[in-house]
Amino acid sequence: MAEEKEALQYLNNQFTTAAGKRIVKQDDRTFLISQDDVEEFRPNDSAHEPLHVHTLTGVVNYIKDTAERHGKELIVSVLDQETVKVFGGLDRFGNREELVTAGAIVPEFRYGHFYDTEELNIMMQSQFQETDDQKSILRLIGNIREEESKTAVDDGTTQVVTAQTGVAAVNNVKVPNPVVLQPYRTFLEVKQPVSQFVFRLQSGPSGALFAADGGQWRNEAITSVAEYIQEQLNLAGNFPNVHILA
Repeated sequence: MAEEKEALQYLNNQFTTAAGKRIVKQDDRTFLISQDDVEEFRPNDSAHEPLHVHTLTGVVNYIKDTAERHGKELIVSVLDQETVKVFGGLDRFGNREELVTAGAIVPEFRYGHFYDTEELNIMMQSQFQETDDQKSILRLIGNIREEESKTAVDDGTTQVVTAQTGVAAVNNVKVPNPVVLQPYRTFLEVKQPVSQFVFRLQSGPSGALFAADGGQWRNEAITSVAEYIQEQLNLAGNFPNVHILA
């Protein structure tokens, strides 16, 4: 009877394969057998899902205070201005554990889209840090008279519109271009990158901002995020096992 059971088990092993390898179970252990080698299969004990945070402080606190991967190799990858991920080291099967994902919460502003002046006024105050050009735009769009708003001059760079400059006075006001602005576009723990925009007005009246720096601000933001994490870890102690990639 025992011999028959062993024979059936042998046949079963012959027809059980995974990724081109035969699976053999012995007691509580599982082996993968190929023509070249025999290796023991070990279940993936990595985290099934990463932790989700929305701040760089959360990333730093995880590295400093969490004991579950303390002292083990960690890679902090700054994927872009809004995303940072923390990975563990490679296991013997070539898997890399994803431990933490940080996603910055940034306001949505559609560059290249014309907003009416009231909506643009609100967005310029709530989604941009204060700069001289931000204040100039606010003064302009806050005083445009809709019934008389017109473009007097437009050479592709400079526009002139009719704006109220006093209680009853109406004057031609130049629209500044390019403008230097500082929108909220990355994690709040770091300095928001400053970049140039083309500001345009059209009838309605409505206004739009067009990015004019070729995306250089993204590189600056990524560098700032990586430097912030490194600085905070340096202040907290020695973390030679942590490698920051940006």
